[in-house]
Parts: sequence; C-alpha cells; structure tokens
Amino acid sequence: MKTILTAISFLTIFNFDSIFKSGPNKTIKSDFCAVSDDTSADAAFTSDANVYAKLHLVKSIKFFPLAGLFIGLNVAILYFVFNKITFSPSIASIISIAGLFIITGGLHFDGLSDTSDGLMAFLKTGNKNKFYNAMKDVNTGLAGTISVIFYIILLYKIILDFNSFHQIYPRFYGIYALISFPVVGRYIIVLMSYFTVTPKNFRGIGSIFTEGTDILTFIVASAITLIIVILFFGCSGLFALLVTSFIILIICYFFIKKFGGINGDMLGFGVKISEIIFLISLLDFIKTGF
Repeated sequence: MKTILTAISFLTIFNFDSIFKSGPNKTIKSDFCAVSDDTSADAAFTSDANVYAKLHLVKSIKFFPLAGLFIGLNVAILYFVFNKITFSPSIASIISIAGLFIITGGLHFDGLSDTSDGLMAFLKTGNKNKFYNAMKDVNTGLAGTISVIFYIILLYKIILDFNSFHQIYPRFYGIYALISFPVVGRYIIVLMSYFTVTPKNFRGIGSIFTEGTDILTFIVASAITLIIVILFFGCSGLFALLVTSFIILIICYFFIKKFGGINGDMLGFGVKISEIIFLISLLDFIKTGF
C-alpha cells in the first residue's frame, strides 16, 4: 500500500506520502518535487533522505498503472457528476479535462510541450544540439503550444464520441474510457523505461525510471494494465493496448536512434501521445465489433 500511495503522490497533486517520513523533518513528496530533469538532478538524491525517497520511487514504478486508475476514477467522477448536473456532455467533457490537468498538476503536459519543441527544432535543422537546447529552454515554443492545444481538442472530441454512441453500445463505455486511458498512459512510462536508456547528457529524473525498471516491474505493470483494460473492454481493450504499445515502441526506437535514449520529458510526451492513441484505437475496435 505504501508503494502504491508513493506512485499516486508522484503522479498527482495528492500528497499521500507526507505521512511517510524519509528522514528528520523530510517527506518523500518534498524530495520528489526538488528534482528536475537536468544534469544536477542526480545530485539531489545524494543525502540519506533523498536516497530513501529514490528507493521508494523505484519500488513504486510497477504500480504506476494503479496511480493512473486513481487519476481516471477522479476524472470519470467529474464527468459523471457534471453531466448529470448540467445535462451537457460538452460542459462535462471540458470540466473533466480541466480536472485531469488539476489532478496531475499539469505533469506530462510539459513533457509533451518540451519534446514537441525539440522535435520541431530537430526536424527543421537536423541538428541534435538544437533538439537538446529546445528541450531545455524554459520558454514554450510554437510547436509545444500547438501540441498541447491539439491534445486537448482531440481528447474533448473523443470523449464526446464515446458519449454519442452509448445508446448502441454499453452505456458506461464512456466512463470506462475515462477511467482507463490514464492507466494506459502511466503504463507507458514503464514500457518506455524498460525498453530504453537515458543518455549521459540527459541524465535526470528520467534516468531513475530507465535504470529502475527491471523485468519484474515491467511484468507486474503489464499485468495490472491488461487486467484493467480487458475487464472494461474485453478484446477491444487488449487490441487497443497492443496498438498503442507498438506505436510507442516505434517512437522509442526513433528516440534511441536519433538521440541515444529518452529523458523525463520524453516519457511525458509518451504518456500524452499514448492516451490519445489508445482512445482512438479503442473507439475503432469497439465500433468494428472486436
């Protein structure tokens, strides 16, 4: 239970791990927040308290899909409640998307934005240094802004699409989708971490995941995710998860080939991209009768 709460605390604004002392007057949550994705991040874990926090973070990786389930339940509750109050799926969708941002504290949106800026700079010039510089730039570029807006528009449209066919398909498929897409998104952190590495010039909090995700962690996270998506959607969920994982692995191969691996921002990019891919794939498989 402690490691599950640690996973939830790391991936959301909820500070459940404040009850777990990692040293004199220290909490795991405060240590996590002190770490950023830069070359000094490893030094942030040199004290005994921070080493303790790092160990608990590594142990919690296998439960990231359950943290995603926690996020999804909150988002689904927001949608359900406001849909009942307002009788407007559009308003409920907007509130649920805002809730996703608030519950996660915007985590992974910055990764989507920074990585998009970096990829745009690389595609324009073919220069890896431009990619690295754009990733580290604190100012959000045009590509980053557009990617976040595009994500929000797509998510809004998909939620409405799920709502529109509830008279034909099981009524709660839309709610199930809201619960499950953050599960898949957080599982992708584990998937990417297991199959990639973090290059030396990108070492930071991302390296904790790529170095801390072993075969057991990968198997446990995969099993949890499979159980959830199959329980909700059967074969449609399974196929959607497989499609999502395959596309993300292609993205991982590109990152490894071009940049030597991934960092924390790229993990965030993978989370947001995978959420959209999973939902679109799920819609298609459900409509085709899988």
